[in-house]
Amino acid sequence: MTVTKSLQQYFLTFPGLSGKRLNIDCLTANTDSYSIDSVPSETVMKRYIDGTAVKRHLFVISSRCFYSSDQQQQEENIAFFDALSEWLEEQEILGLLPDLGEKKTARKITVLSSAYPLIVDDGGETARYQIQLELIYLQEV
Repeated sequence: MTVTKSLQQYFLTFPGLSGKRLNIDCLTANTDSYSIDSVPSETVMKRYIDGTAVKRHLFVISSRCFYSSDQQQQEENIAFFDALSEWLEEQEILGLLPDLGEKKTARKITVLSSAYPLIVDDGGETARYQIQLELIYLQEV
């Protein structure tokens, strides 16, 4: 199983995504759609003599939301990501990190950015909101 697939399964346990679909590298044009997308980056942070490595996986969680000048709408869009960030902190305190499969052990997930609208559609009715995250994990040989 890939790291991204493991992350997808992990984030589907977040109550805010209950009953929803979380795509991989594919945010649809429909509102209330979600995606987990890999971000290009250097992956190996430290390599040991035996070949074991501490690695990182950068990714974003994105959603397609209604977008308008209505402040309540914008607050609702951001509230989802605030709740997700709080949930991640709780999971880390509880030691509940993603199962990455054989020879990979998750160490930490960090939220690297607050939520923001990345792209507003041409009509200005929807926007892609996202937060950037980092997974640190140990990969054994």
